[in-house]
Amino acid sequence: MANGRRFPSNRLAVVPVADKNSEGRSQEIATSSAIETVLAGSKPPWRPKVAGYVALILGPMAGALVAAASFRSMGQPRKAQQTVFYTLSSCIAFLIPFVLGIPADAPIKKIILLAVEGAGFSIFPSVLREDYVKWKATNPGVKPRNDYASIGWGLLGALLYVAMGVLISVFRR
Repeated sequence: MANGRRFPSNRLAVVPVADKNSEGRSQEIATSSAIETVLAGSKPPWRPKVAGYVALILGPMAGALVAAASFRSMGQPRKAQQTVFYTLSSCIAFLIPFVLGIPADAPIKKIILLAVEGAGFSIFPSVLREDYVKWKATNPGVKPRNDYASIGWGLLGALLYVAMGVLISVFRR
């Protein structure tokens, strides 16, 4: 991760080889450093708004997983873990009284769900924006990932969100 970059630079490292050439000198091969080679396979993050759109359409856990994947792509694994942990705990804290306390046919439930997904639409992009701007400044020629590539994380997050609701509703009497 030289110079804070996540993608390989044009610098090459000279690696000596044990084999001798016809003149008796050791041969050298120019390659990129090992860490830069590994990081070169890393995918760039999504634009910050993608996590917001996913949260709006598929729920807050979906947005959190997309945001976490973007954080990991930007070299921020701790922020990725924190995003998933805080969103998971917030969803559980929200779903318990929502599922168990409000009657199933109450019209306020739809309004509350829309408000929660709208909150995800505004929260996730704002959490990602500063790190994305820093990443973009250190990687000026790299384009962000295709927005549609986030669908897999989004569907997994939606499934987790529904599963949490179902598990909590099991405790309803």
